[in-house]
Amino acid sequence: MKKIIIFSLTIGSLYSCSQKKENTFAEDATVQNKDTIINGLVINNYKEKGLYKTFKNADNKYGISDAKGNVIVEATYDGLEKRSDFYYMSHNANKPDALVWLDVQNKKLIVLPDYIDHHLNIKENIDVVVDKNQKMGVIADGKKVLMPFQYESIEKMGNKYFAKQNGKSSIDVFDQNLKKNILPFNLKDAVLLSDKENLITATNDKDKVGIINSDLKLLAPFEYSSIVPYTYDNHYFIVSKRDADDKPLFGIMDDQFKIAVPVTYTSIDESDNEEKKLEVTKDNVSKTVDFRDFITKK
Repeated sequence: MKKIIIFSLTIGSLYSCSQKKENTFAEDATVQNKDTIINGLVINNYKEKGLYKTFKNADNKYGISDAKGNVIVEATYDGLEKRSDFYYMSHNANKPDALVWLDVQNKKLIVLPDYIDHHLNIKENIDVVVDKNQKMGVIADGKKVLMPFQYESIEKMGNKYFAKQNGKSSIDVFDQNLKKNILPFNLKDAVLLSDKENLITATNDKDKVGIINSDLKLLAPFEYSSIVPYTYDNHYFIVSKRDADDKPLFGIMDDQFKIAVPVTYTSIDESDNEEKKLEVTKDNVSKTVDFRDFITKK
């Protein structure tokens, strides 16, 4: 069965792209459509949301500026890759790549030797980063540990953060203030089902799957083996359960979490050959059906 996980990333624009071109800039500098030139500097990814940008000077060295082209960190790096406003991967010849943190007040990049990458920003200068053991934790201002490095993943789902403990079948849930939520059920896994509706497929400690929202309200009970969104209509999900003989049975649930097609089919899957068609099997008979006709006729 096809599995679809959708994460939404919103890209905004802080400033309109400058039309002025600086004649003093080196001719061999590469300027992409997403870049612009201000004060003789190529400002990278100019249209993307953020307070700070990487830039390249006439010597093809990289530094950091604000969105108006004011230099924050001088261009002394062979390469800089932005991870967030305050975290970057630095590249210099004959030196290992490093995760660095932007100290705006002192106008410098600080190497973070204990960490290998930035994962996501929670708020302001509080971020999830990855340590040398591939574990995730939360730090503030590039140094202060707020959550220990004991998680294999930390993902934002709706208004909560779901953190899977390393080596354990256990999920911790935190709000934006890093306050741990007391769950009314034990979770061993969670996958974002719909970012728009803040829906999450959750697996409990008995390996049963249900649907919750980011307010941790149970919307579909923990009684399914799988819940997968239908590709062509986000109002429906293909679900499965196991019968008394531990054999899988399939049906379809709507976005009100009611069963639209009874969970009595040996198989229901999206057709690999035709859009909006399903391959269904029941009583040893397989056929291709139109999705809309199928949920109408049941």
